[in-house]
Amino acid sequence: MGYRQAKGTAAALEQIARDATGWPVVAVEFFQKLIWSQHVNHVRPGALGTASIRDAEAARLTEGAFGDACHSAAAGPADGASGRYAIPHVGLFVWRLDAFPLGYLSNETAGYRGGLVPRVSAIGPAFRHFDPLGADRALFNRPLPDRSIAGRVDMRIVPAPLDRRLLHRDLNRLRDGAASRWFDKVPVVELRLDGAEVPFDRLHSCNLETRDDGGGNPTWRRPEQAGHVLFDPELGRLALHASDEGKSVEASCAFAAPFASGGGPYDRTASFAAWRGEFFAEGTDAPWVIGVSARAEEQTDDVLQGGVVVASLAEAILRWNAAAGTGTHGLILMLDNATYAEDLSDAAHILKIPADARLAIAAAAWPLVERAGGVFERDPTAIAAMHRRPHIQGDLRIRAAVPAGEEEAGRLILDGLLIEGEVAVMAGALGSLALRHCTIGASAAGLTRGLRVISQNAGLAVEVDHCIAGSLALGSAGGGLTVADSIVGEDRDLEADADALAVVVDAPSADADIARSTIFGRAAVRSIEAENSLFLGTARAAQRQRGCVRFCYAPLSSRVPRRYRCQPDLAIADAEQATGSPLPDAEKHRIARSVVPIFTASAYPANAFGQLALCCPDAVAAGAFGGAEMGAGFGAGTPFRRANLTDMLDEYLPFGLVAAPLFQT
Repeated sequence: MGYRQAKGTAAALEQIARDATGWPVVAVEFFQKLIWSQHVNHVRPGALGTASIRDAEAARLTEGAFGDACHSAAAGPADGASGRYAIPHVGLFVWRLDAFPLGYLSNETAGYRGGLVPRVSAIGPAFRHFDPLGADRALFNRPLPDRSIAGRVDMRIVPAPLDRRLLHRDLNRLRDGAASRWFDKVPVVELRLDGAEVPFDRLHSCNLETRDDGGGNPTWRRPEQAGHVLFDPELGRLALHASDEGKSVEASCAFAAPFASGGGPYDRTASFAAWRGEFFAEGTDAPWVIGVSARAEEQTDDVLQGGVVVASLAEAILRWNAAAGTGTHGLILMLDNATYAEDLSDAAHILKIPADARLAIAAAAWPLVERAGGVFERDPTAIAAMHRRPHIQGDLRIRAAVPAGEEEAGRLILDGLLIEGEVAVMAGALGSLALRHCTIGASAAGLTRGLRVISQNAGLAVEVDHCIAGSLALGSAGGGLTVADSIVGEDRDLEADADALAVVVDAPSADADIARSTIFGRAAVRSIEAENSLFLGTARAAQRQRGCVRFCYAPLSSRVPRRYRCQPDLAIADAEQATGSPLPDAEKHRIARSVVPIFTASAYPANAFGQLALCCPDAVAAGAFGGAEMGAGFGAGTPFRRANLTDMLDEYLPFGLVAAPLFQT
């Protein structure tokens, strides 16, 4: 009824478009942005005939959804830059990326918990990157909820990159006592310096581009007063005063991603539920549980006062190694978003998995429950896998004991972690390793490392689900490889030769099952079963008499089992059917090049990493089962969202107007 009553208005278009697609949408009536004489019954005070050349903030917004400048009339298609501003045209500005906030966590009894730890820059301790990996990564708006069909969507509701000039102006207004748009109840950026909140009147948004200090050394701008902080949301940088450079910094902000894969603060309840039953089955003993938190206020060994919580993953591993025995089930819960810069590569910190043991290391909340008499206990049955993405800066090494007699091999689960180093399985007999919603081998330079099985572990089964990893080197592990909704590898050089890409899936002894994933490199497996996936490099299976590759893209040079509705095979077959005769090899390669996947970004840690570009051929962008897109974005449903956006316009767009989607991310 609300849609019907508001039918034909820009607000209704925005709301129905958002409901039909799941994307935030801003409708702009371009005829309202034209320079024309105003009627006294329709006065537009904000529609100025000339634009100020001194207003840099307005100039940056001119071509976007929130610009105030007016334009002369144009002729052409509504989605073209030259024909946008015409009388019948309406623009639907769409943001495809999602913003994922990372910051302070809190509950009533413990107060705030450790936030994101900015990475110290190579040029000095006073200069830091918001991204804990040390990359220059833009910060995004933390969108406010859009609750009313009558209200218009504004800049605080869309997951757009933050503008340093707009934040600078907003902070100045806040210092003058005016209301703030960006630093209200949900500030887009918050900082803690040496554990204390930095007041907004001491925050300054500015340009922190690298410049010469006059002596040939790189530097950024720095604040002139102690306790003040300069930050650049477009580069993801912050700078401290000389007297503050030795102090700790915590941040609350948001980054963007095209879908919920890799280590992230999004809701992972379904992932947690998939393996929770192994630890909390009825009729079994309660699992061994320990928490990890960087906040000293939470660290305690007293189980009656919120324990056991230790200060580091290294300490948690030492305690697990001492307590674990045959058949032990345990949980190590990372309770915050902090960075754990620890060396876990020495013998004492190698994670040991005894026979028939189960261990999960997961990012999750472990709620405190107040009992009578001032007792605070943590409830293991109320563990919640959301709002957390701890950063482990070192390598993680695993060694499993060889099962004796009829005992089963052990199992390890990693869920919700950002691991900058590699995950290495040492010599032994680990039964299974599950990587779920993790980023493995990430750094500011890209995905430089990944999972590596060093030796033995012939029966090891590996599961990679909703992960981002640099590589999967399984060696002699032959228990099977399952990859689902994941991205493996990256392409920084935009290498066109599929045979020249690096090997990112090296599993010569494993039977691989790959679904809804993007593989940026070559793959070598024993046999393969694949569906709805993208293989940017050559895929080779030693055994082709079993398995099938369905609804996938794989280069012509790939050696895989029978292909069903795959590209570029399908495009070549259609061309041959149209001509009625086989095509020469040169023509086949020309057609194959015409359906190569195109990405918005193919190098990590770009915000749009793994997202198919709008100009990607439909054979790939809508070539998976049911018309979905191939690769890791299969579950995002982009083709269906775009179709829904077009379909709803027929009913809700006023007669005589023409609308076009204008994608911003």
